[in-house]
Amino acid sequence: VLQDAALMQAAGINAVRVYFAISDTSVLDTLWAHGIYVIMTVYYDSAFDSVSMAVDRVCAVGSHPAVILWNIFNEPNFVYRGGGGSYVADA
Repeated sequence: VLQDAALMQAAGINAVRVYFAISDTSVLDTLWAHGIYVIMTVYYDSAFDSVSMAVDRVCAVGSHPAVILWNIFNEPNFVYRGGGGSYVADA
């Protein structure tokens, strides 16, 4: 992460969006030290996650200064129903 953060800082990147919550505070510390904010994604209604899991992830690192935004869902109009590749898209 240190090398990537330094490269991103040199390129003028000041924010990243991640598709899964980063629970390792040392990663967040490194990004913060390089002036990089994090837009964190959590899911609360999928085959893999629940509301309580999302709340736990937010509470674990929600006060970290690198986290500036919580993105709920990745694509809210495209819902994975679990198993067998079943997807529903609302256009």
